Amino acid sequence: MSSTSWGIVTLIIAGVTNASFTMPMKYTRKWAWENTWLVWTVFALVVLPFATALVTIPNLSMVYRSATLSIILEVCGFGAGWGVAQVFFGVAVDMIGVTLAFSIVLGTSAAVGSLIPMVSLHREYLNRTAGYAVLGSIALVLLGVMLCAIAGRLRAIPSAKSISSQRRTSQGLVLAILCGILASFMNFGVAFGTPLVEIARSFGASRLSGSTRFGCR
Repeated sequence: MSSTSWGIVTLIIAGVTNASFTMPMKYTRKWAWENTWLVWTVFALVVLPFATALVTIPNLSMVYRSATLSIILEVCGFGAGWGVAQVFFGVAVDMIGVTLAFSIVLGTSAAVGSLIPMVSLHREYLNRTAGYAVLGSIALVLLGVMLCAIAGRLRAIPSAKSISSQRRTSQGLVLAILCGILASFMNFGVAFGTPLVEIARSFGASRLSGSTRFGCR
């Protein structure tokens, strides 16, 4: 199987797992969302990133020592922003539900995460066909996010809903949008953390493994 085919298969698997990772929350309704999110945070943001970095990147300690403090702080800062996004996401899911939160968060993060690196690093493509296609796609994604937000707001308007419930929905929508913006920091870490990736590759990491989050997720 070619690398492109493997990439597509991996992308599909990633999409399925990303869309279903909140399913356990349906079976832990007796837990406060903070409890569920704590378990997820420990494994997803601490244990797995460090374990993956140790397994896939040779001489990990030397990679850190060879990198400048500024690039390490930059990548870690993007990772921290993404971590804050996950806290916002947990609250948003609790407020407006998985479906609506996912639609807004994924759409916003994809749009912002694609637009900023393109404008910053590949501005020469903006006036080309590929650039127009990307910008058009981002516009459609943001339109979809806006429609989802409007639909969520309208759902809270009926008179059967209390004022507090409407306020809760509005707060959840705002958190979902903020989460989407901060979640795009993951892509920023990959796009702007190229120097760190190149150092990892110089110590024997593969091109794919070189993009591991170095435990700074």
